[in-house]
Amino acid sequence: MPRLLLSNPQKTLLPKFQFFYSKGIPSSNLSVVLSSNPSVLGYNIDNCIIPNFKSFKDFTRCDDSEVFLAYKNCSQILTCNFQSIVAPNVAVLIEHGVPDSHIMTELVDHPRIFVPNHDKFRTTVEEVEKLGFNPLKHNFLLAIRALVQLSKSTWKRKFNVLKKWGWSGKEIVSAFAKYPLFMTLSEHKIAATMNFMVNTMGWKSSVMANRPILLTFSLERRIIPRCSVLQALISKGLIEKTDVGLLIESTEKVFLERFVTPYEDPYLLKLYKEKLGLSGN
Repeated sequence: MPRLLLSNPQKTLLPKFQFFYSKGIPSSNLSVVLSSNPSVLGYNIDNCIIPNFKSFKDFTRCDDSEVFLAYKNCSQILTCNFQSIVAPNVAVLIEHGVPDSHIMTELVDHPRIFVPNHDKFRTTVEEVEKLGFNPLKHNFLLAIRALVQLSKSTWKRKFNVLKKWGWSGKEIVSAFAKYPLFMTLSEHKIAATMNFMVNTMGWKSSVMANRPILLTFSLERRIIPRCSVLQALISKGLIEKTDVGLLIESTEKVFLERFVTPYEDPYLLKLYKEKLGLSGN
């Protein structure tokens, strides 16, 4: 922020650092977060930062480190007016029956969804309810998080990308209901993953429609390395087919236990590490 370069560090910057230090925030954490989210340094410490910090802490009943985590996740938490922007949006969720525990967790981990214009936020919540999401389930907030990020035009473009891969409108809506955040992926990411799954692996497009979370995993760091092991197992006649969800969604430990270790073939682990880019380790 150019104006910070012209400010008096003793008067404008030091009080803010001292405030965060007083809350037990380690200097190493503070420097990293402020370098990536420096906007808070341009706001008044007494009229903005401290009142918002206190309001957030009082409202969520969380500790100082969690308030700082929320700021790390969204700098607007300490720069917008908490009482006039965040609190009214929280009230909408309470009004629609979202459990307090879900709201508080979301406030700390994903506070960005609470800072849109109040009318837009209310409309989004109502849209999610109309789509059939249950306010008592965590997916309700995931759907809000997704729709807050998506403009109508962006939603339409992604809708069309999925239709090109054979998904029906009903399948897209069903997939969104299962895992809303998959629609926040870029169009390129969706297309690239679908291309690999369908054209390289030979799986039906409907597999991903039924398990949309598969699209969210990294091609380079998860999907390709694991699928390479599967292809090797098939080529060696050691396996015929497997559950795609188990292959992609399982933890590293479970994946190795199910697809590598039992076959006692050093090539499998070597191949897996090569695809992960770990062959030199």
